[in-house]
Amino acid sequence: MRILAAGVPFFVSQTWAPATLQVLAEDAQPASAMNPMNSGAAGQETSANPPVEKPMPPAPNSPVMMVDEVVPPAVPQETPTSPTPTSPAPDQTVAKASDAKQPPKQPEPKPQSADQPAESKKSEPAKKPAPPKPAPTKPAAPPKPVDKPFLSPTGVDLKKGAIRVEDAGPDFALQGEYMAWDWSAEKGWHWLGIQVVATGDGTFEALAYPGGLPGNGVAARATMPIGTPQIKADSELLPTLWQGSGKATPEGLLITFNQPSEGRKFVTKDGQTGQLFKGDGALISQAVKWSRKSQREGAQPPANAVVLFDGTDNGQLKNLKISPEGLMQIGSETKGAWQNFHLHAEFKTPFMPFAKGQARANSGFYLQKRYEVQVLDSFGLIPQFNDAAAIYRNKMPDLNMSFPPLSWQTYDIQFQAPLFDEQGTKIQNGRLTVWHNGIVVQNHVSLENKTGGGTKEGPEALPILFQNHGNPVEFRNLWLVELSPQVLQASTTPPVPTCLPVVATPNACVSTTPCCPPTKHRRPARCRR
Repeated sequence: MRILAAGVPFFVSQTWAPATLQVLAEDAQPASAMNPMNSGAAGQETSANPPVEKPMPPAPNSPVMMVDEVVPPAVPQETPTSPTPTSPAPDQTVAKASDAKQPPKQPEPKPQSADQPAESKKSEPAKKPAPPKPAPTKPAAPPKPVDKPFLSPTGVDLKKGAIRVEDAGPDFALQGEYMAWDWSAEKGWHWLGIQVVATGDGTFEALAYPGGLPGNGVAARATMPIGTPQIKADSELLPTLWQGSGKATPEGLLITFNQPSEGRKFVTKDGQTGQLFKGDGALISQAVKWSRKSQREGAQPPANAVVLFDGTDNGQLKNLKISPEGLMQIGSETKGAWQNFHLHAEFKTPFMPFAKGQARANSGFYLQKRYEVQVLDSFGLIPQFNDAAAIYRNKMPDLNMSFPPLSWQTYDIQFQAPLFDEQGTKIQNGRLTVWHNGIVVQNHVSLENKTGGGTKEGPEALPILFQNHGNPVEFRNLWLVELSPQVLQASTTPPVPTCLPVVATPNACVSTTPCCPPTKHRRPARCRR
C-alpha cells in the first residue's frame, strides 16, 4: 500500500515542485506480519500461542521507506516465559587448536661426553669431566603482546574509519535499526524502534523509541530552540526514548534498557533478527532488522539545475578528488558563487566505532563559506547543537534522522541569503531549511550570524565548501537550483516615533511629540493677551 504523506513543503522551484511535493511512503510490513502473538503470522495455532483478537496498529507512514520487504521470523511454538537473558560467559573448556595438536613433551636425555662410557659400573665410578661453561649472553626480551582491537579482520584501522562494509568487522553486523512490538497497559500493542550503535571493542549503546523509528512512526515534538547546546534524554522537546547499553559475546549481543519501570532487554545473535524481553525474562515479541533509505536518494536534477558532481569532473568544482568508485572526496568547493539556492546532496559517513563526538565522521556543507550544515555520524544519539543536520553550534535539528554509517543519506538544503542595505548593513537575516533523509529537521530558521570559522557576513555571493575535517566522508549526486532572493519582511514592531518640528497653533504652544520632552516656545502674537 502506498500512502501519500501530505504537508511536506519540499521545493520552491515551480518547474519541479509538483513532482516533489508528492512524497510517497512504502508500508514495509503489514500489521499482522509483525504481531508476535498472532497465530496467522506465526503460521500455527496452539494453546501456548493463541491468536489475539485485539486489532494491531497499522504500519507507520513516512517519506522514509524500506529498502526491501522484510518478513519477521515465526514465533516459536514453545515460548519461554521464565529464563532471563544474560550475558553468556566465554567458553573456557575449549582448548587452543595449537595446544591440541602438540604432543606431550618427553624428557630430553642428558648430554654425554665422548670419553664417558655408555654404562658406568657402580664398583668403578668414573669422574665426569665438567662441561664447558657457556659464555654469558643477554636474555632476549619477551615479545610484546599485540593487542589491536581497533583493526578489522581485513586489517583496516577502524580508528581512521572503514568505508566498505567488508572492512567494517563483526560489530558492524550487529549495529543498526530493529523493529519489534511492545506491550503496555496504557497503549496496548505498539511499535518499538531500536537503534543499536557500536562503540568499539564489542561494546554497544542503544536508544529505543516507543512508537517506531524516527521518521517511521516517531516525529519531533517541537522546534528545538536556537542556541541550546545540550538536550537531556527526558526533555519534553524530544520524543519519548529509552537509553540502553550492552556488550557482544560469541553467543550474541544483549542490550539492557532501564525503562520502562519493569525494564526491557533486547537480544540478537546474527544481527538480522532478535527478541524483546521484559526485565524478568518474559518474551514479548520477535524483532527484525530494518534497512531504510531516503526517498530523496537518487533524485534527478530538474532541467534548470546546475549539476555540481555526477561522478565525473564537469568543471564545476575545484580541488576535486574522485575515488576509484566515482565518489567525491572531502575538500572540494564550487567554482561558482551562489546567493539563493536549493542544494541536493548525498553523502556516506565511514564506520568509526572508536571515535566520539566531533571526531566521528566529521564534515560539513559551508554555504557561502559562511554558514555550516554539519555532517557527522550521529546515528542513535540524542541530537545536540553540533550533531548531524545541525546549523553548527547554533541550532540542533528538530529530529535526529541519521541513518547508520556506510548508508547513503540525503540533504536537501534551501538557503536564502540575508539582505543588506546600500551601506552594507544587514537589514534581514538569512533563512535556512534542511530536509535530512526526506524529513524537515530545520524549518525556515533565521541565521543570526555566520558559523564560527566562516567568512564574515556580507552582501556578496560566495562558493559552497565541502569541509575537509580529515574523516573519509564521501559524496555523490550533487546539484543546485537557483532561487529568487527572499523578500524584505515587514517589521512586526511598531516604529519608534520621531521628533517632529514644533508648529505653533492657536490651541497648542508647546510640543506634544511623545519622544520629545515638552519644550516651551514663545507665544505668537495671537496667544498673547
